[in-house]
Amino acid sequence: MKKILSVSFIITFILCILCGCGDKTPVSAQPLQPSDVIQTTREPVIVTEYERIARTLSEASGLELTAKFLHNFEKEELKALVAAVESGGYTERSWYEITGYSYHVVSDMLDGSINAANVTDFGNNGRSAVTFAVAGDIVFDPKRPVMLHAAANGGIMRCIDEKLVDYLNECDIFLLNNEFTISERGEPLADKLWTFRSDPDNIKILKKLGVDIVSLANNHVYDYGEDAFFDTMKYLSEADLPFVGAGYNVNEAAQAQYFIVNGIKIGVVAASRAEKYYLTPTANFNRAGVLGAYDSRYLLSAIKMAEEQCDFVVAYIHWGTEYTTELENEQITLSREIIDAGADAVIGGHPHCLQGMEFYNNVPIIYSVGNFWFNDQTLDSCVATLEIDSELNTKVLLTPLMQENCETRLLTEYDECRRLFDKVESYEPQGVIISDDGVVTPAR
Repeated sequence: MKKILSVSFIITFILCILCGCGDKTPVSAQPLQPSDVIQTTREPVIVTEYERIARTLSEASGLELTAKFLHNFEKEELKALVAAVESGGYTERSWYEITGYSYHVVSDMLDGSINAANVTDFGNNGRSAVTFAVAGDIVFDPKRPVMLHAAANGGIMRCIDEKLVDYLNECDIFLLNNEFTISERGEPLADKLWTFRSDPDNIKILKKLGVDIVSLANNHVYDYGEDAFFDTMKYLSEADLPFVGAGYNVNEAAQAQYFIVNGIKIGVVAASRAEKYYLTPTANFNRAGVLGAYDSRYLLSAIKMAEEQCDFVVAYIHWGTEYTTELENEQITLSREIIDAGADAVIGGHPHCLQGMEFYNNVPIIYSVGNFWFNDQTLDSCVATLEIDSELNTKVLLTPLMQENCETRLLTEYDECRRLFDKVESYEPQGVIISDDGVVTPAR
């Protein structure tokens, strides 16, 4: 038996020599070429490093960051974020300071919310601040004096100052109050004295004016009933023109629209408390309509939600009494509630004339910007522009306008501008000083 085993071993040994198995060096220990070293060692090192960074930043930020996602950023930026964590200097603000994208924008990039229907990314404007312009009421009803004037004088764009249009197109975000329903259907509400409806084709005029978003939270968007109201939202959506303040239910009406500019995320919420006799439905969980502010619960909840999801919140409110500079107590009370809920600016419309301004907890309140292009009366108005810098500091700038002879004119002469500014300063609550170049600051 031992001889048989010996012969078998010899035969096996000879065969191993012939096939190369006799090499005592294991395959895994064979010398590697330089290219093989790069391929087998670089990738594990990179993955391990990014995974370590992802763990560190996830623990600090509360975001579920992955190594793959972090490849969207420069490695030096990630090292700086880690250094901030390790030194105890990390805050949510660190993301913007180091990467140029705010914490909220990074969060949206991570979970895909940046592609949501209510988020518009305008990229980088190449300037140090984001400009957010707000103007008042516009109407495109063919029976209105302004539209009759436009039809006889070359169209709507001939009735609004060309330099003003240029300015609005240069602003990063321009919000306008859409004071009419957009439809070819419906009948005027029986109990309303004034009802406004426009051909859907006029949406293209809004875009020529530079409008990026409209508010539907007003007392005329439902003038021709439910079908026309639904058409309004449909036509705006089809035209890729965002709107706020209205929806098929209160959740939709309260939903903010967001804009990303220079890596900063800005949210917009709109609501109405304009009617003394309620004719425009306010949305609830089972009813379509506008976001109402007669009971502020839904509005304040919407602002709190927006504040948690973005860097800067603008609240646009349709309120007050028409053609008076006297404020309603509800305007003053509600503006403070809105700011306490998290808004960074409160801007109003509806009275068709300018009203006063003030700051509360360093947040600007512009009670009414007046009309934009609405009727045949001679009225002062303005565009209010928020200049939001990288530190989220806000400069408020008034662009003075005059609506007269069914046209809207940009005021440029010193005496005209100063007259308008002095008037606004005198309106209650007499809370601001306006410089000659239109910069608004607290009076005290």
